[in-house]
Amino acid sequence: MLAIVVIGLICSGCVNTDTSSGTPLEIAIEKQQNIESLAYIEILTLNIDNETRAIEYDVLLQKPDKFRRIEKSDSFTRLKIVSNGDVVWIYDPEKNTVLIRHLTPSEKRPAPAIYTLLTGNITKNYMVEEQGMESINSIPVYKVKLTPHEFDREDNTKEYLLWIDSKSMIPLKLQSYDKGNLVLTLEYRNYSMNCVINDDEFTFTIPDGASVVYA
Repeated sequence: MLAIVVIGLICSGCVNTDTSSGTPLEIAIEKQQNIESLAYIEILTLNIDNETRAIEYDVLLQKPDKFRRIEKSDSFTRLKIVSNGDVVWIYDPEKNTVLIRHLTPSEKRPAPAIYTLLTGNITKNYMVEEQGMESINSIPVYKVKLTPHEFDREDNTKEYLLWIDSKSMIPLKLQSYDKGNLVLTLEYRNYSMNCVINDDEFTFTIPDGASVVYA
């Protein structure tokens, strides 16, 4: 599950021209507004009934509509979704089947799950507490805690801990807590913004013997 793909083999010329000023959280939010292409590995760990389940997503994005997303668990590829901006291929290796359909204008594109939380109006919903510096895999990071303004409300009991790379200002880790209990962890690796990605990454070759379904 934690197999790391060397994104540098397919991405080059990544741009990091951060001249922003503000808090670590404000800069991290601002940086996502200027993304044209993105490569990253997202590791989602769910905590359910004292058990954990880990899922890895290997993702490439190219605005406006090209993407590739590979889902893995237990070191096995579970699903591969590829789009060239017009056609979408969805491949299930276990069943050796490929679903082919056209990309719809309203279809949601893959994106780092962490950015559903990191929006410009985050301070309207959460109190932001900077908790100093820590280290993740020898990388210095800012630690930030997010607590709902109305934390005592029955429907608003989730808190978040966020770790932001102090150099690139990219979020590397997020933990979500509900009533003090860890619910999920998101970790990001090989995160590269505004890379040159080969168009071949956004096409799919149907494996020999695979069943094909058109939708």
